[in-house]
Amino acid sequence: MTSAFAPLLVATLCCVASAPSWAQTRYVCRDAAGNSFTMSRPCPSGTTTSVAAAGPVSPPPAWRYEPPVRSVPEGPAYQRYMSARCRSLSDTLRGGSSGIQPDAYAGMRREYQRDCHDEESDASSRYFREQSEARRQRQEQEQQLRVAAQTSREEATRHAEQCRESRRILTAKRARTDLTEGERKDLKRFEDAYETRCQR
Repeated sequence: MTSAFAPLLVATLCCVASAPSWAQTRYVCRDAAGNSFTMSRPCPSGTTTSVAAAGPVSPPPAWRYEPPVRSVPEGPAYQRYMSARCRSLSDTLRGGSSGIQPDAYAGMRREYQRDCHDEESDASSRYFREQSEARRQRQEQEQQLRVAAQTSREEATRHAEQCRESRRILTAKRARTDLTEGERKDLKRFEDAYETRCQR
């Protein structure tokens, strides 16, 4: 009997030994409250093991080569005025010939020179013309602000000087005791004007 089962036992042991390294025993545990949970190690004390099964888990991810992403230098700002086709050709050529067949790269350079050279020149001229106009407008606005600020300071200085002079005249008139009726009326109007112009 023992001799008959010996080959079967050896085969079984061989199968177990040749199982993948990621095969793992899983334990289904049940706690005192009747809740079940699965663990990869024997159930903790205070729980009962209801099922213990061996099965494969997810195999480790296979390593694969990821080619490095080629970084393309940023193109000039005036490219936004060029067509999509010429922008694409420019980006490809600017990235260099790495990974591109030499004859294909040379062909793209010829295509760019034939179809996009004039377009690039026009785009560059338009961009720098607009930049120059925008810079001129900024300078004009800054000059206008400076002039307005200078004018405001001069007006404030002039107003302060006029109020000081009005206050001096008012003080002198108030000090007089020989004012006529007409002069007293003039003083009252002067006081009202001073209050309106200098005290508010």
